[in-house]
Amino acid sequence: MTSTDSDAAPTNRSPGASEPPPPAAPATPDPAWRMAEHWPELSAALSSQAAEAADRVLRGLELLRQRERLSAAEMRVLATPALRLQQCAKQAQQILRLQSGQARQTHEKIDLAQVIEAALDDRRDEWVAQGLTLQRQLQPVELLIDPTLGYSLCHAMVDWAQRFGEHLELCLERDPLQACALLRVRTRDSGQAVDAERLLHDAIEWLLLRQLAATDGGIELQRRATDEGVELSARFKRLAQAGEGKAVDQTAAATASATPASSA
Repeated sequence: MTSTDSDAAPTNRSPGASEPPPPAAPATPDPAWRMAEHWPELSAALSSQAAEAADRVLRGLELLRQRERLSAAEMRVLATPALRLQQCAKQAQQILRLQSGQARQTHEKIDLAQVIEAALDDRRDEWVAQGLTLQRQLQPVELLIDPTLGYSLCHAMVDWAQRFGEHLELCLERDPLQACALLRVRTRDSGQAVDAERLLHDAIEWLLLRQLAATDGGIELQRRATDEGVELSARFKRLAQAGEGKAVDQTAAATASATPASSA
């Protein structure tokens, strides 16, 4: 005997009642949190707080000086650590901007000697106040490079060399052996030996230099000890051809023929 709708067993469901919800899926555990994946945020926070703290200290010292509570000599002594902290914070922020790709690069045909002159003049008063002397020998060299990057590279090279001496010599010339330009900064503080460990220490100035070179992609850095101190060189491998906006890229040739003294 075949059952019909009228013969089906009655149900307890009231008219209009909805279907019961399906059972919930088991919760997926969150992936393990690791600080190594958040170092850019940590670095940005540290550099921002360091810059803010240094700025407050400098404003406080300036207020004391204006009220004649500090002499000019005392002001310089007390401000030096704050200025150093402020500079480190700015360099860290610059590294983060370059590494994240926030800074756009536009390779333009420029005379690097003119960019270097402008960069040196911009910080002349600061370096004179620090007792730094800098001799320059700059030959006109046309490159394809981002002007802001070249400007920053000059500052970073001087900042790095200043850690090893107060008497610097800066030289820009064409490499006589390769189709590239060579910018060198040497210290002239004779009698001050530089040990290898200090030379190869990756201070923030060196990290900034490496990031600038990596961002450009056509700059090779080398650091070495000399009889009079240290020498830092930057080899630019994108020379501009005469009358054109094209580059003579010597990346492969330079890589094959020269090995940097350190690549830390």
